[in-house]
Amino acid sequence: MSIKNKPLITVSWSGGKDSALALYRIIRSGEWQIDHLHTVINVDTRRVGLHGIHEDLIEKQAGSIGLPLRKLYLDPDKTNNAYQKMMQAYCDELSSKGIKHVMFGDIFLEDLKDYRDTMLKSAGLTGIYPLWKENSADLLKEFLSVGFRSVLCAADATKIGKDTVGRELAEEMIDNEFKAIDPCGENGEYHSFVVSGPVFQHPISVDCRSVTSRDYTFEALNEGGEKEEHHSSFWFADLQLE
Repeated sequence: MSIKNKPLITVSWSGGKDSALALYRIIRSGEWQIDHLHTVINVDTRRVGLHGIHEDLIEKQAGSIGLPLRKLYLDPDKTNNAYQKMMQAYCDELSSKGIKHVMFGDIFLEDLKDYRDTMLKSAGLTGIYPLWKENSADLLKEFLSVGFRSVLCAADATKIGKDTVGRELAEEMIDNEFKAIDPCGENGEYHSFVVSGPVFQHPISVDCRSVTSRDYTFEALNEGGEKEEHHSSFWFADLQLE
């Protein structure tokens, strides 16, 4: 199949291991023409959500991968309505350009996949999930075995210690630091920043200057459908280009 006959796809890119492994798989499949990466960035901090990664580092990754990067800036209020409006406009734009597929690195969160698919469907798009329903421990082992290297850039402070943040991911973490959590952090236990691997033309050198804590307060519905206030605390590695 010539590249002109391959369906166009855009890649949801967080800078972390799951999106990198999923990208690796669709490249190896030879089935897709990848148009660009896209990343949601908070307009006030210029960082990627709970990854805490500055846009400069995401730009560096895209440059090493050799794909264009589309940055989607989320308004400061960060409400789901703002996110929904931004993403719907982006999906409509993709559809108008003939891009009908969007890749995600999700593994098993059904609610998140349903949310994505509903949003995509309204614009005539289809989600592609190369890692869906696979074993998390096996995925992390595959990620490392094919040559990816990644640094743990953020973590839930109730589940992972401060001294783990800023370190390079390694297989032994599955039985040690990650023993009581999902090995890939699919429930939000941790996030990572990929610095090298088979989709990169050259490695990215980063330095962890410090690890800081940040507290969050948010509302969620309980089993009775009532809003409850929740609190969480996260560690963030201040990763900077060397």
